[in-house]
Amino acid sequence: MRTAAFAAAAAVLAAAAAHAQEKIPRASIIGGETVDAGQDVFSSEIGWPSVSLGYTHGLTPYTDAGVRFDLLYSIEGTTQDRYGLGFRVPLRAIAIRGSVASLLVHFDPGLAVYPKTEARWSAVLPIGAAIGFQFFEGFRMAVGMDLPMSIVVTPSASFNIGTLFGLGFEYVADPHLLLGLNTRFGPLFSTSGSGSQVSFLTQLLLAYRM
Repeated sequence: MRTAAFAAAAAVLAAAAAHAQEKIPRASIIGGETVDAGQDVFSSEIGWPSVSLGYTHGLTPYTDAGVRFDLLYSIEGTTQDRYGLGFRVPLRAIAIRGSVASLLVHFDPGLAVYPKTEARWSAVLPIGAAIGFQFFEGFRMAVGMDLPMSIVVTPSASFNIGTLFGLGFEYVADPHLLLGLNTRFGPLFSTSGSGSQVSFLTQLLLAYRM
């Protein structure tokens, strides 16, 4: 009897270990979570106000960092159509993580330049937070708030800041492929005297975990 009990316990432990080994590492870009430690994710975000190509590396179980290259269609996500280029270094961290929800904070410093006509150069310093929810395995939703900030250097100095709110959705199509949709809407204010404008973001996500 004892032999059978020990054999059963060993089988249970072996099954649990195998299940742990099969667990898919985290690979969240817009779902209010980070990329798992040691993992690499390549991503593309396509829509308004840009097409973005990115790389994210998991630093620790609670932090990740990456780079983003942006082909911009508009100024600060407004309806001011103008082509430009951007570069950002997203830094993300989990402030609180639970079994169902997590709180992520991020800082995305970078540069944006619109070279045509009067060149516009600006330092971008957006910060934000998102609460992510794991509804079921493979599907996440995030409720986010962002403060897009930028310091315009040329052609005239100004400071821009906005308050954007929105939702993000992520689906793990397979252990390596991540699909999603990210949205943000809200007002943008500038010290240039142009008053407030509506800024928005709507992008499809396609990401691959190495």
